[in-house]
Amino acid sequence: MILVCFDTETTGLDVQKEHIIQLSLVKFETDNWQVLDQRDWYILPEGEFNIPAEAEAVHHISKQFLLENGVSLRSVYDELIAFTNGCDILSYNGNGYDAPILYYNLKRLGLTFDFEGRTWYDALLLERIHTAGMVDENGEKLHNNLTSAYTRYYGHPFEGAHNSLDDVMATIEVFKAQVAAHGWAWAQRDEFGFICYDRWLTKKGGYYYLTQGGHKGESIESMVRIDRSYLEWIVDKCQWTDDQTRNIINPYIGRYTSPFAPSTKPSPSRGKKRPKGTISDADLCLF
Repeated sequence: MILVCFDTETTGLDVQKEHIIQLSLVKFETDNWQVLDQRDWYILPEGEFNIPAEAEAVHHISKQFLLENGVSLRSVYDELIAFTNGCDILSYNGNGYDAPILYYNLKRLGLTFDFEGRTWYDALLLERIHTAGMVDENGEKLHNNLTSAYTRYYGHPFEGAHNSLDDVMATIEVFKAQVAAHGWAWAQRDEFGFICYDRWLTKKGGYYYLTQGGHKGESIESMVRIDRSYLEWIVDKCQWTDDQTRNIINPYIGRYTSPFAPSTKPSPSRGKKRPKGTISDADLCLF
């Protein structure tokens, strides 16, 4: 199988407002873990932008460097689409961060990407599941950032952390170790078939779950019974809710808007045992 692993460096953490300033992609073969091709672009945002000092201290990309060396995301868009065509995607926290910020950066330019037609493997989520309940020598919960995960598997940190291309190569090595430890069946998780751009929802076992807020971990179905007004707040008043999330939640609260219409067919889950109302942190794509 051929996967594309990607990572970004950005001007900040707000996926809807901040800018991508480095975008790196590596195409590799999972049968032998051989790298087939790669792209690494420093992205000069269109219009006014600022790189806070605290962000520059992490990734060491300055505004002046981008003005001198950056290319526009619009100018590499066709190459991005061609490079990822037909490939599933690997990342480290990409489902929670890098994919949404790519979506919103492209959306501001009037551009699109086939997010939902792929499997999105997230090595961070796999590492959280792998280390659930584990503690270090001091009895503290294990850290699951990329450097910590890489060090656990290989006995030393990798060089170049927070350069997106180096992070991509480290992510591939972590994913390789995860698959070696647990097998491909363990890595195949239905959460990876869905991206919620505003980071409100994840999907597991055919059900949508909240990934943040006071009801984090609750299924949308259970929330209709527990606190319907909270779902209405997400849809109507939360300033960062995306239309994608609204279209998912609306049918649950009786708002059948196109393309979701009321169905006369029995629910596919009817007659089956309902899942628990909540899922654990290890099962959530947490952000």
